[in-house]
Amino acid sequence: MSRVEDLMEAMKDWERRPVVQVGNVIVEIIKLPKKEGRKRVEPEKLSLHVRMADSFKGVLVASRDDLRDLVDALSSKAVAEVIEAIEEVNKKKRRVEFKL
Repeated sequence: MSRVEDLMEAMKDWERRPVVQVGNVIVEIIKLPKKEGRKRVEPEKLSLHVRMADSFKGVLVASRDDLRDLVDALSSKAVAEVIEAIEEVNKKKRRVEFKL
């Protein structure tokens, strides 16, 4: 059995194990439970969970295609331009002015 298969067997449903932290971004392995619907059953599986350090919510990445799409989206020129604009707006909102 591989190390990842051993990890899956040892983990409980929804348990997270850290993989890496870069700045404020945390990547962890999470075990997703078996899902039973009316028409089908999906077995338990592992996924990557990408989140900010101050949040429990994040993005689940279960395949290389998902990872590639996420990296491409975050690396796009449009996202870079929007985040610059957001930073500028947020800087202006941080100023606290007191009236005397």
